[in-house]
Amino acid sequence: MTTIDTHLPFDLHDLPGPDVYEELLRAAPTTGRCPVWITNWTVARVGTLTGAERTARLLDVARADPARLLEQAWPGPCPPTCSCPEPLPAWRGLLPVPDRNATALEGDLPVVVAARWARTRSWSSGLAVVDAARPADVPAVVDWSGAANGDRDVAGISAVLRSWEERFGAVLVELDAATLILSVAAPPMTRRECEAVAAEHFAFCPDQQDPQDGRIFTLRSYADLIRGARQWRFWWD
Repeated sequence: MTTIDTHLPFDLHDLPGPDVYEELLRAAPTTGRCPVWITNWTVARVGTLTGAERTARLLDVARADPARLLEQAWPGPCPPTCSCPEPLPAWRGLLPVPDRNATALEGDLPVVVAARWARTRSWSSGLAVVDAARPADVPAVVDWSGAANGDRDVAGISAVLRSWEERFGAVLVELDAATLILSVAAPPMTRRECEAVAAEHFAFCPDQQDPQDGRIFTLRSYADLIRGARQWRFWWD
């Protein structure tokens, strides 16, 4: 059962739990209703679209080219005078789907991993049910503005999330005021893969390189962080 609030762009499930989440996620491609965990702060960064606006927004997502978007946002290459310990190279493009992922993602592994993430959560939050057939489309459909400080168009965000969903089984599991959390069914594993995805993360969210907690990541150090990681977290200051 869900509670409808006409002031919100989603319904809230009355009995949120991992089993309910998994059931809704499995059914989303058929029902067009996708679950995502939210916090009390999420509501300040979402807006309600009309049916026509939602349709237009999803067309914007489908037309967006994630490779081009990330290339435009890439902060490299560093100039010859750069003082960075490891200067950023020129953009190298998106990582193609690793061969092992093409087989691994044919089944329900992304749903299984997302449900496992939900079962290990140690905090309480609400379960929103959104008019979207896939998790990647949720930010666009709810008009999420959490990346406003990064000058990121929400249709572009969903376009990149679609690409990661297809290549890595990365499922948007939580939407916060300025944070996206993804469970990752088939993460990058080799040095080459991890550095390529690290570049995608830096272009998608600048605060990945400088999370403002005293650390400054290079491509190599960030690649080590995400190697085999089952969760990706993006935060915009």
